[in-house]
Amino acid sequence: MKALTLWQPWASLVALGWKSVETRCWSTKYRGPLAIHSAAKLPPDWLGASRHSKEFAFELGEVLKESDVKKAVDYLPLGSVLAVVRLVDVVPTSQLRDEVSQRERVFGNYDDGRYAWFLDLLEFFEDGIPAKGNRMLWNWSEKTLGGKQVEFLPTTLATSKPEVRQVPIPKL
Repeated sequence: MKALTLWQPWASLVALGWKSVETRCWSTKYRGPLAIHSAAKLPPDWLGASRHSKEFAFELGEVLKESDVKKAVDYLPLGSVLAVVRLVDVVPTSQLRDEVSQRERVFGNYDDGRYAWFLDLLEFFEDGIPAKGNRMLWNWSEKTLGGKQVEFLPTTLATSKPEVRQVPIPKL
């Protein structure tokens, strides 16, 4: 199964269903099941300028139900597959910037030249599954599961409908 490593808190925001559009500086033709993996460490200070804004802190605090968001982020799981989503579509951010919610805009980077990846949440792993991540899309296999049994077969994900919730894709 393909996988994507995200920094925290974005990995948990996707896994918990609070972020259904992931923004990237690159596109992909891949569509289908995608494991969401949290990076092994917290991001450097220069990364994700939006996370230093008051709006980001407010929205993250609302989602995590925590007033001290810096402390809360320190407790988010690292180095683990947190969820499986379905990558539904990828479109340039310039085509939908005004269509997404305020929270989605705050949690992403919708600058020109970037891409919006639409995700449907399929399965959330409460404890996470330890795995070593990588850059770009990478293959997550039983070898990377750490011996933990999972409750789905990746081949069925490609044809089954999401059970958790559907993510509306704006009409462009």
